[in-house]
Amino acid sequence: MKEAQSISPSGDAEATAISWTGGKDCNLALLSAWRDPTLNVTTLVVFAPKSGDGGSGFHAHPIRLMEAQAEALGLALRIMSLPAGLPYKEGYVNAIRQLRDEHGIRVLGTGDMDLVGSMSTNWIDDCCQEVGSIRSFLPLWKADRITCLDTLVSEDFVVI
Repeated sequence: MKEAQSISPSGDAEATAISWTGGKDCNLALLSAWRDPTLNVTTLVVFAPKSGDGGSGFHAHPIRLMEAQAEALGLALRIMSLPAGLPYKEGYVNAIRQLRDEHGIRVLGTGDMDLVGSMSTNWIDDCCQEVGSIRSFLPLWKADRITCLDTLVSEDFVVI
């Protein structure tokens, strides 16, 4: 990033991870968290399903691209494997609990903009609530799509 992270000088900023796919939405979520002085972004996190099907359910940019992004940003990249033998939500909850317990993460940000499929609430928010002592950060939730695109342009994002 071109700018220094805005962290509260009082030292009480919460350790934050951003759910990362390498795409535009998570980049906008990172920008919002980066500029929030109550958050200290330390980690990009990828929730990657482990499966026998070659990961066909994994919708993200290539891991090597995300590694390069994390390195360029000076942030840790944590790949949290979601075991094939567990129910999907249980895998997420376990991974988020591990982020909280082993890495001190207290906030999990995401670029989610709206509900997916038949869900009636935000997935990451639900998982964080189930884990406890970690909260979701949803800066793009219900955001206007045109405003988000305008932000990408005005902030000089390079989309590849």
